[in-house]
Amino acid sequence: MKVKIDDIIDAVDFDSDMSESFLNTKTKQVCMFTYEELRAAENDEDISDSADWYCEAVASAKHYLETPDDYLPLPEKYDCNEYRIMEKFISRVIISKQSEMLSQSIKGRGAFRRFKTMLERLGLLDEWYKYRGQKLREFVEFWCKENEIDFE
Repeated sequence: MKVKIDDIIDAVDFDSDMSESFLNTKTKQVCMFTYEELRAAENDEDISDSADWYCEAVASAKHYLETPDDYLPLPEKYDCNEYRIMEKFISRVIISKQSEMLSQSIKGRGAFRRFKTMLERLGLLDEWYKYRGQKLREFVEFWCKENEIDFE
């Protein structure tokens, strides 16, 4: 059984400060647990009045806590260094004025927001998302190979 690489890419891309993502090495499923779900599972909280999806999520989190050796932490979004990806994208922009404007947009605080705004203004947003998606895929494929994960 192979892992669906798009599931790992989605989990890495969706990474947040409120959750952790793992690969269940036995089932080859990608699992994402919020800290709330992990806390409820760890404290064995009564969630009988909760929605079915939440009960299932807490049950999955409990399984993770009981069998942590079956789970491999997925890389975080920050591990792929999106800032460096932005710099490489900018170096590929042919029109020097556009390249210059994009370079200016990534300096200082708020760089990601300004970069996206500038991409929209220059009509390069679709090109950026395509490039970024390609680099994220390459990063995840490398991670899978390093961890000896078969993927499709």
